[in-house]
Amino acid sequence: MKKNVVVALIAVVLVLAVAWAAFGQAGAGRGAAQREAQMKAIAAIQEQLGKLKAMMEAPQGQQGRSFQDMSEEERTKMREEFTKRRDEQQKVMAAIQQQMDALKGGRQLATEHQAAMTPLKDLLASAQKENAKGTAGMIEKLIAERQKQFDEKMAAMGITPEQLERMMQGGGQRRQQ
Repeated sequence: MKKNVVVALIAVVLVLAVAWAAFGQAGAGRGAAQREAQMKAIAAIQEQLGKLKAMMEAPQGQQGRSFQDMSEEERTKMREEFTKRRDEQQKVMAAIQQQMDALKGGRQLATEHQAAMTPLKDLLASAQKENAKGTAGMIEKLIAERQKQFDEKMAAMGITPEQLERMMQGGGQRRQQ
């Protein structure tokens, strides 16, 4: 069952990667440098998917033996192997997500971030209006954590806050025209 989920996930990621590449090529005014960056991101995604597929196809230790029939030492070893395998898979998935973010680009990520933050900010305003200080504090903490994650994601992509601000202002001006 897990293999089916992973295969479906791989298929979805590949479809998204191809769609983003097509979108990038079809978009007027996109430069060759951006297309090249998108192609590198797609190649990196394909490489990571290959790693993920190899991990899923690799035989797992102690196949055919019941966990209950193993000695404590064998169980510990098996747990360590599973933990290591899960950690490696999570690293690969994080690398794929990073490349998907690169395909989306800073403006799209910022737009999605703003859309996700709006309900939290509305909730914070409501909590403050009702003088629910504990709730407001928890919401403020959540907003700060999400903002920090977004800022780190942008920094990892090499986008400075100033560049992001210019992108967002430029996008808004174009929509108004």
